[in-house]
Amino acid sequence: MSEYLVIGKGLPRKDSILQATGQAEFVQDMTLPRMLFGKTLKSPYAHARIVNINTSKAERLPGVKAVITGRDTPGLKYGPLKNYRDRDLLAIDKVRFIGDEVATVAAIDEDIAEEALELIKVEYEPLPPVLDAAEAMQQEGPRVHDAVEHNIALERHWNFGDVEKGFKKADYVREDRLTTQITKHGYLETHACLADYDSSGKLTVWANSQRLFSIRRDLSRTLGIPYNKIRVIKPHVGGAFGGKEFLSSPWYCASLLAMKTGQPVKMVYTMREDMMCTYRRMPMIYNIKTGVKKDGTLVAQHTRAILDGGAFIVLGPSTLYNIGLAHMIPYRLPNFKLDAYQIYTNKMPHAPQRGHGQVQTHFAIEYQLDMIAEELGLDPAEVRLKNALHTGDVTVNGLRIISSGFSEAIQKATEGTGWKEKRSKPLSNRGIGIGCSGFPCGAREAAQSDTGAVIHLTEEGDVILLMGVSDVGQGCNTIMTQIVAEILGLAVEDITIFTADTETTPFDPGAWASRTTFYAGNAAKRAAEDVRDQLARVAAARLGVTPEDLEFRDKAVSVKGSPERRMSFADAVREAQTSSTGKLVIGTGSYFPPNVEWPDRKTYAGNITGSYSFATQVAEVEVDKETGQVRVVKLTTVGDSGRVLNPLLWEGQVEGGGSMAQGMALYEELHIKDGQVMNPSFMDYRMPTALDAPQMESISIVSNEPEGPFGAKEVGEGIICCSVGAIANAIHNATGVWVKDLPITPEKILKALREKGRS
Repeated sequence: MSEYLVIGKGLPRKDSILQATGQAEFVQDMTLPRMLFGKTLKSPYAHARIVNINTSKAERLPGVKAVITGRDTPGLKYGPLKNYRDRDLLAIDKVRFIGDEVATVAAIDEDIAEEALELIKVEYEPLPPVLDAAEAMQQEGPRVHDAVEHNIALERHWNFGDVEKGFKKADYVREDRLTTQITKHGYLETHACLADYDSSGKLTVWANSQRLFSIRRDLSRTLGIPYNKIRVIKPHVGGAFGGKEFLSSPWYCASLLAMKTGQPVKMVYTMREDMMCTYRRMPMIYNIKTGVKKDGTLVAQHTRAILDGGAFIVLGPSTLYNIGLAHMIPYRLPNFKLDAYQIYTNKMPHAPQRGHGQVQTHFAIEYQLDMIAEELGLDPAEVRLKNALHTGDVTVNGLRIISSGFSEAIQKATEGTGWKEKRSKPLSNRGIGIGCSGFPCGAREAAQSDTGAVIHLTEEGDVILLMGVSDVGQGCNTIMTQIVAEILGLAVEDITIFTADTETTPFDPGAWASRTTFYAGNAAKRAAEDVRDQLARVAAARLGVTPEDLEFRDKAVSVKGSPERRMSFADAVREAQTSSTGKLVIGTGSYFPPNVEWPDRKTYAGNITGSYSFATQVAEVEVDKETGQVRVVKLTTVGDSGRVLNPLLWEGQVEGGGSMAQGMALYEELHIKDGQVMNPSFMDYRMPTALDAPQMESISIVSNEPEGPFGAKEVGEGIICCSVGAIANAIHNATGVWVKDLPITPEKILKALREKGRS
């Protein structure tokens, strides 16, 4: 008999039928009586002062119900982090990127709203734009924010061990400069919101966000409305990947307009607006210096990173921290130094994107590791195996590794792909490469970080699960119901889940940092155990045993070893709630991992989460040396995600991460010229399609993770962090050239081949 009845089964997502049949309701599908349509006016300049805004013609246009500029707002600076608020959600004195929102209107239809925007007259004083991060920090010149010298928004410095002494002990030291590009999240549903402000002063917002409680907090602060007068609800969401974490202009402007008009307002960005104005992955420049012993053992590493953060800080402190974090896992590194700078430029702001700050860093680390291995005549896989973190290790900055299947992942990935044979006898134009990564299972933040779950039972024994989690396509609602069903001995179909409503569901920090399964899964498990324990006491009295003698299985409560002595789950619920001593059965649970610390504010040392996942990927590619075209033939991924709760969803996450990495490695780049996005549509912004998809093989390593729900870890972000390096290394293996600037396009490959031929 299997250890578990529900856990470990490849069940489809609970919302899959609704999604497949088109019945799932997104913000764009929603309608309320008397609903208006909102639009925003955007700056045509990358950098300019606002001299005057005249809205009189727009206000007189028939059908226009409201026009709002920055001067009409409370004027509070916005930012997701308390000490780093630097943005007016409607520009007041200055615009800082092309697309910066200047005014917003509400009208009875979209055409009238668009016409109203054309009638708003804005007088600008153009200023020289800041467009190159590396140049901006080196010289005194134009400032994106007048008070910030050299446009250095943030800087962070790590120093663990003795880096200079480590380099002196190294047998080989290598320095490289690598760069990563601007990429967009690629979700199909753009930023959208429907806001309703009723006569009692209550604001209800339907937002396609992945962090509802944060949106409520930020709306409360910027609009001056008490928490209990704001309700934020998440309908179905058409993808997010980190791009819908923070309060965005449509959510804020729709709320402002609803408050002014007293009517519901819906605002949906076009894809062009979304690609020009909303968040994207931050491009970075890495100067990375690494010292190793002759056998490839890492002894020291020093990275100097320059980040083009765009016009505002957003989550910059976390991004800078994550660069250092990526150096700490998955390898043992005794000496490490980091100098990281986020620079203001006149471009749209950044936000986390799958693998926040770490996918770029892992690319730099993994790519350089292969360079080092080649110079020393070592097998790249053996170098990684030699430096792998193991269970029980504590990193130089205090991360505690309580479970690790990393070494096994490397071994399985190489053995399963014929690594040694393909490296020793390469085929013409074919290449094979490896990449590895580690990733935290969620992370502590300064605000409330724990997550909660509530279960109540109906009089008929139906199970209602309430959670604040945000399912944005990753399938967490299904995982939560599997966990509850397993504990209570029920089927997934017996669990009804209601999520992501700040008024009716318990607190959850949101879907970010791969935290949902680890944090929320434990909360759901504890709530289910609370319900089980309450029912067990009632059933034990009926069956004449102790609660410890009972098991919940097959929709019944029975005596262990005597399955004939039983009562149905529904009967146990009725007994609990209708007997003379009965009461409502309500279970609660919350979770925050033990021994987790907020990183030291000076050294940045501290264990930030309860567990860390590990992954290895082997990529096989084919490169046409006449055209430079790359075809990814196969991606073999071995992940240590602890116990896999749902193999179908796990595999989907692995394959999705691999596809996203393929885009970052080979195709995707948001091109900006003089501050203007040149490819603001999916016609011109190249992402991999189904026709580009390689064969993918996904293998899981079951490590014993004591903190995870049923032993589970994360899978949503760790995989992409190893994939980019694996593909890049495979291209080098096929061509013999190193392309140090992402994406690795045919033009760059051909240029490198020509230069190699001349050398």
